[in-house]
Formats: sequence, C-alpha cells, structure tokens
Amino acid sequence: MKARVKRALHAALGLAPVQAVLRARVLRDDPVSVLCYHTLGPDRGGPDAWTVLRTADFRAQAAWLARHYDIVPLDAVLAAGPGRDPVGRPRAVLTFDDGEAGLFHHLLPLLDALCLPVTIYVATGQIETGRPYWFDRIMGALGTGAHEVDLPGLGRWRLPAAPGAGRWAVLGDLLETLKRVDRHRREELADRILAGHPLPPGRPPLAPLTREELAALAASPWVSIGAHSHCHNLLDQIPLAEASDSLRRSRRLLQDWTGQEVAHLAWPNGNRNAALGRAAAEAGFRTSAALDGGLWRAGADLHALPRVPVGRYDDAARLALRLVGI
Repeated sequence: MKARVKRALHAALGLAPVQAVLRARVLRDDPVSVLCYHTLGPDRGGPDAWTVLRTADFRAQAAWLARHYDIVPLDAVLAAGPGRDPVGRPRAVLTFDDGEAGLFHHLLPLLDALCLPVTIYVATGQIETGRPYWFDRIMGALGTGAHEVDLPGLGRWRLPAAPGAGRWAVLGDLLETLKRVDRHRREELADRILAGHPLPPGRPPLAPLTREELAALAASPWVSIGAHSHCHNLLDQIPLAEASDSLRRSRRLLQDWTGQEVAHLAWPNGNRNAALGRAAAEAGFRTSAALDGGLWRAGADLHALPRVPVGRYDDAARLALRLVGI
C-alpha cells in the first residue's frame, strides 16, 4: 500500500504543469544545478551498478535538460555566479567523477552531436597503475549474476541474479560498509572478495582510462579536466598532509598529461572538512565539489559546492524530481 501511494505521488509530481510550478519555486533565486555522474555504459549488458548509466538513458536526460536548462561549463558559472540579476534561463553543469573508461567509449562520441560541455574529475592513481580502485574492482566482479559475500564481523550479503535497483541496494550496502573500515583493511577485504568472485579475463568491466584515452577526452573542446585526488581515499579519514599531497599530485599529473589548466576538484565520495577546503585552495583549486544533493546558490562555499548525484536507476522523470529536491 505504501509503495503504491509513493508511486502515485511521484507520478503526480512528475506531471509537466506540476514540474513547472516546482521548478519556478526552487529556481526563483537563480541557483545552478550541478549534476554528478560517474560513467556511461552500453544499453545492454555491463555491470549492473548505480555508477554506470546506460548511454540511451543519458541521452534522454540530456535532451530533457536541454529543454529546461542551459547546459553550461563550470567556468562560465564561476564567472557569472549564481543569483544573477535579472535572473536568466536556469543553468545546469554536468560533471563526471573518477575517470572510468566508459567516458571514452560512450560519452566522448556524444559530445559534439549533443553540444554538451562537461567537467570530468579524474582520480590519477588508477590511471598511473592501470589498476581499478577497490570499489570498481568489486562492482566489476559482482556486477552481474547471483553472489554471496560473507565478511566475518561485518555481515553477509546475498546478491540476486535479477538486475535492478533492489540488487544494487544490496551491493551498495556492501560498499558503504567497506567505506567505514580502515583503508588498509578495506583493500585486504576487497582482495578477499575478488579471490572468491574473480573478475572476468581481459580488461576489467570497470577499468580506468588509459593515458591515451584521457588525452583524447582532454582534446575535446567540450571537456574540462578536473582532479579527484590521486589516491581516491576518503580524505577526511587520512592525515591532512597525506591528503594534501594527494590533491597536489593529482593536479600536477593531470596538467602534465593533458596540457589543461586543472582548476577544479571533486572530493572522493564527497568527504571533506574545513581543513581540506583550505588545503585545496592552497593547492591551486578554485572550486571543490561535494555530493550534498542541493543546488549551488549565491554565497556558497566554493570548496563545498553541492551537486545532485545521478545514477543508473534514475530516468529523466526521476532526475526532474531530484532537481527540485524530491
């Protein structure tokens, strides 16, 4: 009964006239909607993970956004700011975190056709080594089929064979549990999971960009490269000096690899604090993006910019609700 009521409420809120009223109310002071994606995948197959949006779904979302927003580069918003007077057409910024190879294979071919400016926040450690971070290794190994993972002292997770949001709820809970443990033990646990559920042979299902693929993305006039740290650890869980070094190293490497000025950062998992914000500014970053789900309004802390996360189970209708805070 509760589920039916929820579905009916979402359907009512998704009606075009209702959406128009909600958007007008939420956007009256000219905030900017910054969307956070991770990667794109094929329309059929691929890991059934929230971070992997089907390419067709992304095209549908981009078309919906273009009808209701101006999709603009991050630097354009930084120059003009939110809270313009007079208020113009609503603006949206599209960002992608991590630097997974699907951005080369699926996003890059779309950019010219759709005229989409994007910012890609790249975590450099996995590109330097060619080894995916722990979370992509786990999602690649457990992304399809039925699996059972038992981690003594932490829990047991049974992933059904059927794909969908229900399956992701189980896999997502496993990943969130691992985020709460010490980073060294986390790597050990990830290796234990992979020993029982090995990745398929060849390039992993969720692989980091190669240097060549990153260079091809950076060469596009539609792409701005930002940093996402070198280590992709949760930076508020490690010593400040180590976190600061990771930020500086990622910026330096990306500038060397791409030839772009790297002025923007996204916090891994959104984790940050005031000391990290100061470290980011000292490292040369003009903005640092978080994952708080809100909109960028006048006066926002430039080193805690809110973004709206979007994933595999968010269609255009769900995205519309997310952008008005529902």
